[in-house]
Amino acid sequence: MRITKKINFLKTSLLVLLIAAAAVTLPSCKDEAKDTGGETSVVEAAEQITITVAVTGPDGATTELPVTTDAENLEDAFLDSGFISGDMGEYGLYIKTVNGITADYNTDGAYWAMYKDGEYLMTGAKDTPIADGEHYELVYTVG
Repeated sequence: MRITKKINFLKTSLLVLLIAAAAVTLPSCKDEAKDTGGETSVVEAAEQITITVAVTGPDGATTELPVTTDAENLEDAFLDSGFISGDMGEYGLYIKTVNGITADYNTDGAYWAMYKDGEYLMTGAKDTPIADGEHYELVYTVG
């Protein structure tokens, strides 16, 4: 009878120790939490960056628009911006409208050409990685 009590005591002690170890260890497995006024949320792993997009319309006027995003590619940054829209296709976003100006290739052969620091991009927006401080251009082009 005494041996059974000792075994039960050891099992209980071991269980309490295991629970205590888990309570100390498991919180360190989560991402850091930040104070949001009483609510706890997981801190975003992605860092916010800002790129600049120069939009040149059919009249030749250029407008510089900053885009702050946590996206890793140009397509997602464009979609985050709210001033670029188009159709999703097999190769990603086909840009149709930028800053309220629509290029309709089917009507007059117009499209939005993409450049980075003045050089024509040979990749689509989906396949173009971005970094903080970069400069892109979207130019209304016919032909």
